[in-house]
Amino acid sequence: MPVEELVEQRHLMQSTVANLKHANDSQICRDLSQKLESIRESRRSEQDRMQEQLQQLSRRLQGARSRVDASKAQREQKSHAEVMRDLETEKQAAGDAIAAQESRQSQLNADIAELERQLQTLDDNIERQMVPDEGVLMLQILRGLGVEPLANAQTGVVESARVWTPKSACVVPVRSDTQEQQLPPHKLAARLWDLCA
Repeated sequence: MPVEELVEQRHLMQSTVANLKHANDSQICRDLSQKLESIRESRRSEQDRMQEQLQQLSRRLQGARSRVDASKAQREQKSHAEVMRDLETEKQAAGDAIAAQESRQSQLNADIAELERQLQTLDDNIERQMVPDEGVLMLQILRGLGVEPLANAQTGVVESARVWTPKSACVVPVRSDTQEQQLPPHKLAARLWDLCA
């Protein structure tokens, strides 16, 4: 293979790798940003709804207290048993509402804690998700440049590669006879890269 063609292919590969990494990083950043914003918006909406429910419960409780106070003026006209029954009914209704609201508050706190955990997981994984596997990426680019890995039909191990040129093609080995397992992607890509040199 002429030296000029090899140099041109090497420059093309380096430029393509840089462009693909930049595009992948930008897309991953946008996706993560959208996920984080969606989680925060859901949490804000749930907190606003919870606050409104608490305010409604407070108004109901105040109304119950007002009715209890008003009932005191009627004690002379009602028996003691009737007054206590009415007060107990109001107390039970208010207690049930408070218990239900406290249960909902506990569930909301658990949901918020889970969202925070997921958010932290996303933050912890940003670096790992933004860095692609360069070995796999180089293998894809090498195929596009005419270096075709050839796997053994029985073992599936890449043993050689077909190197295409504008005028011909040749098959060269990429592993020794003592190797029994598939090379890792980055080592295989490096071996194929050496073939272009």
